Amino acid sequence: MTLTQDAYADAVLADAALFAAAVRSGPLDAPVTGCGRWDLRRLTGHMGSIHRWADSAATHAKAPADRSAFDPPAGADADELADWLLAGAERLAATLRVLDPAAPTWHPFLVERVAGVWPRRQAHETSVHRWDAQHAVGPTDPIAPELASDGIDEFFEVTHPRAITREQATPPAGSLHVHCTDTHGEWLAWYDPADAGGGYHFTREHAKGDAALRGPAEHLLLALYHRDHDTDALSPVGDPDVLAAWLGAPGL
Repeated sequence: MTLTQDAYADAVLADAALFAAAVRSGPLDAPVTGCGRWDLRRLTGHMGSIHRWADSAATHAKAPADRSAFDPPAGADADELADWLLAGAERLAATLRVLDPAAPTWHPFLVERVAGVWPRRQAHETSVHRWDAQHAVGPTDPIAPELASDGIDEFFEVTHPRAITREQATPPAGSLHVHCTDTHGEWLAWYDPADAGGGYHFTREHAKGDAALRGPAEHLLLALYHRDHDTDALSPVGDPDVLAAWLGAPGL
């Protein structure tokens, strides 16, 4: 179940505010464990740049020609960087609220190119990276169960197939079942190599997989995005190799 455009825009603003607070508290060189060798400064530059890139693409319905215009100010201190992040989030949220979801657009994902993709994608991009920013400097605020469940749905529908294709990665073998325990949401995902076009499938149903994860939506979402790897809290069952393949697949 997807949320409303206003709900997605509200989520962008709320998470951007929490992100900015983490930036102000710093330090900017704090490592961000979920993003390779990035530190908080680089993560903030990425998030603010993505907000501006997405705003441009959603506004003009085409790929931005020059992404350098979206870069953060060189040498910005923590307060300047936080203000820059918030300014981009506010402009993006305003754009997301007024989009016609059925209008043609450009985006790099393997789903229909309609503008309705943008509010959802940006809400979930911001929520996970907000969690990254807070995790780098201290305690994290929870991702609300309904938003996290929708993020899992978007992972299976939008970001997972895009990441596999972009990285030219070997798809995970076997099927994975994911089941939220604190809100609605169940999925089964698998690849069938006999099918044309990559053979990727997912369904929204209670069905047995070769491996399964069951737990709170936030923990499931973070595990799928390589963040929260305390899989014992998620009641893993089934083939451990299948589970490892899915949790090790490329993310965004």
